[in-house]
Amino acid sequence: MGAPFDYELADDELRVKLGPWTVRRIRYADVEAVRSGHPFWNEHWTNIWPWRFLTLRRKSGIIRNFVINPADRDAFAAELRRRARLP
Repeated sequence: MGAPFDYELADDELRVKLGPWTVRRIRYADVEAVRSGHPFWNEHWTNIWPWRFLTLRRKSGIIRNFVINPADRDAFAAELRRRARLP
């Protein structure tokens, strides 16, 4: 059995998917930073495994830290930074 959540880097947004359904979207224009780990106060869409968390810091919203855990965290973070045009 696979992980419940999957993460898709679409043309203009990150999509959190549950099976074929998109359950959450974060536009790249709303991402101000991407870093490893997770802060205490966050919105999280994570799987049980792996425990390698990735935090997207959003520019807007009440809860600005958005935590996911893609299988290859480092490669996913690099591609996300490229698409969001972050250093």
